[in-house]
Amino acid sequence: MVAKPYIIKVRSVDDIVNLVLAAQILLIHRVSADSKSILYVQLPVYNSLAIYYCMVDENVKGKYVLYNRFTGEVQISEKFVNNSKLIVIPIVDIMEQEMLPKELIESFSKKKSKRDEKLRVVL
Repeated sequence: MVAKPYIIKVRSVDDIVNLVLAAQILLIHRVSADSKSILYVQLPVYNSLAIYYCMVDENVKGKYVLYNRFTGEVQISEKFVNNSKLIVIPIVDIMEQEMLPKELIESFSKKKSKRDEKLRVVL
């Protein structure tokens, strides 16, 4: 039997990208809640999962996270970019899920959104 997942909030998209790169699981999940999105990644922990998440503004609707290997800059892009300087991480939009507790998603829909200071959208 799998234990209840650990839910861990991180500061920013940069932290999510660092987790993805360290774990070498190049995939980020996105759940939309009102005018915001929850970005998260699942990592196995003993007999359970650790779900690391952060909030971003809904207007960040790209399909890929671009991580610059040389500068560490994180960007969101609508299009796949073929550039050896960049690591391209796809974002998967989740329509229905049972991983994140409903209370967590509902709590974000009630809060005022804050803009992620380092995130830049690329078209």
